[in-house]
Amino acid sequence: MTDHVSNRGVPGTDPLPPPPLYTGPPPSADAVRDDPGFRHFLRFIGIWLLMGLLTYVLVGVIWHMFALSSTGRRKRDILMYCVPVWGAIVGWQTLWRYTSRNVYWSVRSDRPSKTLF
Repeated sequence: MTDHVSNRGVPGTDPLPPPPLYTGPPPSADAVRDDPGFRHFLRFIGIWLLMGLLTYVLVGVIWHMFALSSTGRRKRDILMYCVPVWGAIVGWQTLWRYTSRNVYWSVRSDRPSKTLF
């Protein structure tokens, strides 16, 4: 530590002044890009719609899992939707049963069934 003289003339009694604040490098001309308002608005709307659709897709997948569970299947049967023809059959059958007003199909003893309405 170097000795410094305070305003009163007594060396080493006052603390050292703080170092200057770092302000970063000076901004370059390329740092600020032109962002027209209309294109920014379109990007904003596009991202907003994409986030909204993805939210509903996730909610829809979870809802299908609950529908599978309430119509006598297991929630993991959602993976059968990936099989081209069988997935469509399972999906339509589950949705048909889920939207009915009464349980008319044979119920498994280990998987109780109920309808949405």
